[in-house]
Amino acid sequence: MGDAPALTLYAESTWMSPWVFHVLVALEEKRLPYAVEVVPLPMPEAVRTRLREKTVLGKVPILVHGELWITESLAISEYLAERFPAPAHPRLFPADLGQRARARQLMSMLRTSLFALREERPTSTVFGRPTTQPLSERAQADAAELVRVASAVIQPGRLTLFDDWCIADTDLALTLMRLVANHDPVPEHVSAYALAQWGRPSVGKFVAHVPTMK
Repeated sequence: MGDAPALTLYAESTWMSPWVFHVLVALEEKRLPYAVEVVPLPMPEAVRTRLREKTVLGKVPILVHGELWITESLAISEYLAERFPAPAHPRLFPADLGQRARARQLMSMLRTSLFALREERPTSTVFGRPTTQPLSERAQADAAELVRVASAVIQPGRLTLFDDWCIADTDLALTLMRLVANHDPVPEHVSAYALAQWGRPSVGKFVAHVPTMK
């Protein structure tokens, strides 16, 4: 019993959630032992009721640590960063205050915008089969904005946003992979950044969970 992981991640059965992806990568990068509980989709009402009782919101990802149940990917990664701080554990957020604010700014933007792009380039086209469907005008506008932002924060020749990796790299890379994986136009240095992030072992841990799409 003493060897059982103190942390449990609740994930959805399709393994397509970008927010479950965020949390699993955070746990891997923190090098923390954890167990995984898979919640079926569509979620049975009894399961939904239980999760709401535990978390209020009742949706995945959920991190359980002892008696504490937390939802929302950013809240979870913030908790992990503070509960398991550096130097005993690798950082999730930059040590520099300004860089940390920039990382949070980017992650907030990626969660609250680009809706047409996210709809037309869902994560199933990244983790599963790409699509040949052209982007609508709205999605093209989203793609242009994403590329503009990425080009402003990713310096040519750099494979991380800052001197060291941070969890914002994971979120930005996944969003960029909505374009890269589907062969939509992306500047070469931005594509190189996204693909470098995609090669991290923590990302491979998540991808290994994704069911094979036939």
